[in-house]
Amino acid sequence: MVKIVSVEKNSPSYKAGIRKGDSLISVNGKQIEDAIDFNYYCADEPLSFVVEGKAGAYKAAFETAGNNGIEVEDLKIRHCGNNCIFCFISQNPKGMRKTIYVKDEDYRFSFLYGNYFTLTTITPKELDRIVKMKLSPLYISVHSVNDDVRKKLLGIKKDDKLLEKMKYLTDNGIELHTQIVMCPGYNDGKILEDTIRVMRGFYPMVRSVAVVPVGLTSFRKNLPKIEPVTKEIAAETVKLIFKLNKKYKKETGTGFVFPADEFFITSGIELPEEEFYEDYLQYEDGVGPARNFIERFLESVDAIPEKINKKASVTIVTGELFYEIMNRIVMPELKKVKNLSVRLIKAENMLFGRSVTVAGLLGGKDIIKSVGKAKSGDDLLLIPSTILNYDGKFLDDITPDDLSEKTGYKVLLVENPVEIFEKI
Repeated sequence: MVKIVSVEKNSPSYKAGIRKGDSLISVNGKQIEDAIDFNYYCADEPLSFVVEGKAGAYKAAFETAGNNGIEVEDLKIRHCGNNCIFCFISQNPKGMRKTIYVKDEDYRFSFLYGNYFTLTTITPKELDRIVKMKLSPLYISVHSVNDDVRKKLLGIKKDDKLLEKMKYLTDNGIELHTQIVMCPGYNDGKILEDTIRVMRGFYPMVRSVAVVPVGLTSFRKNLPKIEPVTKEIAAETVKLIFKLNKKYKKETGTGFVFPADEFFITSGIELPEEEFYEDYLQYEDGVGPARNFIERFLESVDAIPEKINKKASVTIVTGELFYEIMNRIVMPELKKVKNLSVRLIKAENMLFGRSVTVAGLLGGKDIIKSVGKAKSGDDLLLIPSTILNYDGKFLDDITPDDLSEKTGYKVLLVENPVEIFEKI
């Protein structure tokens, strides 16, 4: 059963006597375990609910499909039982908010939000549920199809039958996007190529493969040693993926396998043109955001004025990884604007360690330290909006208001630097 957290007043459910705090047991005879069950089975009509209230179980009937005014409790995330040697959660510093340390392994969140999970502990019953409800696409962490390597990477002792599970899902119409976290010395080179080729064997139901570099923080004490992705390794990886991408695109019109932006920036290889990324299938996994940012900025260059009426001072903050792109693409255009003083700051990550170079993992204190004090209360501080969570906080719980109070800057959250002219 699932708890009912709200009932819209005067809705069909309210008129039927259903109240907040009651529990929904079944819909049309189907047991309800979570919000996904509820939404799936409420697509039919008519509907028959069995509800548990203070006085016991009772029935409610409805002629129309839908929730009929009921909201049920959110999904309770299922935690990961793996012990991945590269897991970023295991490398977090102490003292952060509890949600930072949550390791999820939940196919429902993969379907709803694009979260990656490994299929390691999924049960036959859950696989059947995915197929029955057509929970597609899903996002699967593969890492390696070599049993020994996969067990080392995931910290598991038994073969988890990854390929059998993937075959069952794809044979039954479930589309999958996959990722490989590349750890030098473990699953790079030939093992990486073999894994990509095996994934290609599932095409078109496996729609894409993203290869992303392992993220290493300064908090790996007592964890297995993993070498960082060097410029040379990044270049070799890009070369391999380019070769396979070109081959697959010639065969079926899609490149299928894509490297994360970090490989290009680390290796010094120029980012591909936007066509390479097709529909940005793996955007949330760091495949294409840099090119997308450049293209969207260049498209909006015409909106940059030659002059602003009142003098303004703007400081832009980014991470080490994106600094070169900002400095090469954005800064020359902004520096043309008369009455605008603009500087670009490369913030060091002290929250996770200097080896972490992406802007999205900067803490509020990192930015405070990097920008110093504003010279004037009118000075503007530009930070990417993607750096904040849904609660409007940095990873260290600092808010933009805290940032403004500590530095004296007026803080602006933007997706595109050109937005500053609307703000000004």
